[in-house]
Amino acid sequence: MKKILMFMMAVFLLTSCSRPIENEEAAVLKVAVHDETYKEKLNELWNETYPDAKLEISVVSQEDITEAITNDESLDYDVYWIEDEYIPMIIDDLLEPESDVEVSLNTNFNDVFDKIKKVYQPMMAQGMSYYALDLNKIESDGVAIDTFEEIEKIAELDHGFYYMDDIYFTSAFFTSNLNYLPGKEKNTINFTGASFQEALSDYQKILELIECDDPASFDNWFIQNTYYSGFVTDHMQLSQDEEVNQGRYQIKKLPAINGHQLYTQAISYGYVINKDTAYPNAAKNLVKLMHSVKGMQLLCNDDTLIPLILEDQLDQFTFENEHIKEKTIALNGAISRNWVGIENKTDGALDFLYLDTTIEKMKACNLEEIETCQNELDEEYQEWLK
Repeated sequence: MKKILMFMMAVFLLTSCSRPIENEEAAVLKVAVHDETYKEKLNELWNETYPDAKLEISVVSQEDITEAITNDESLDYDVYWIEDEYIPMIIDDLLEPESDVEVSLNTNFNDVFDKIKKVYQPMMAQGMSYYALDLNKIESDGVAIDTFEEIEKIAELDHGFYYMDDIYFTSAFFTSNLNYLPGKEKNTINFTGASFQEALSDYQKILELIECDDPASFDNWFIQNTYYSGFVTDHMQLSQDEEVNQGRYQIKKLPAINGHQLYTQAISYGYVINKDTAYPNAAKNLVKLMHSVKGMQLLCNDDTLIPLILEDQLDQFTFENEHIKEKTIALNGAISRNWVGIENKTDGALDFLYLDTTIEKMKACNLEEIETCQNELDEEYQEWLK
């Protein structure tokens, strides 16, 4: 009898956890969204799903939301979109959404915030750079496409990988182990641990294998068809080159080094709930609906903000533009800019890593005496933190 009661209690708990919460009576949510097309489609999906409640949706620029946040002004919305950088400034003003969402999250973009309060669920992102292949050159020269999965194989090609020797691009080269970054194992850079040792070794190997000292090729390495692959940014207009010059490109995750995935950086965005909302149930239902398969599908044809859908869930979605799908896959190999702050210092905890002096020291480290180098970097970092 006791076992039967325990079984019935377990079934009740499971079903109660998955049971949708009811909207408040006559709920009317004020919502700030990022795009006019998204506004119309979201309103339609909401009305189909929750005809008992209404949305008043406005298209609001991120600049307006940012200005209100930085000026410490109240945002008169129940649910609104936000750039990840500003979450720490308002984290106490937000309500935790339902954690059980249909489309899983890429935790690279919210794990640091979750340690404080679980209020942010990233939905979309803008890559600061992407890795692209020149398919015309690859096919005309008979190079196997899987060559571009590994730095070691790319290094066997002349002009295999274009990049500018600038921190904007080369910061991706020391991401083969993310655990040394602030917010992972520690709140500051963990220079003395095994994770940084691995990342530093991989970084030096990359620089040894793929040298690029051709700054004149920036913006047009793909148009000139001199390189098989390289970094691109949105302003470099690959799609326009495809239309005008019949270029053919594939965007993908960065290759691995020593079997370790490398990561680009991206700016993420999501929808958050104002803790002062009069309709918390309806607000939670809205954000949960946004993270459903139908909700995320609404983002799959926007080439500006790319949906953050995990690669193993992509078969549930359709894309009219193949590059949007490619960027979605590429963002599985991306991380957010790190926003771990330092008390009484305007810099972020990661900024020391991007200093010219730090970069030069990492390049010059003798790997046979790597612990000495790690300790020296850590000592300089501790001074910088002060």
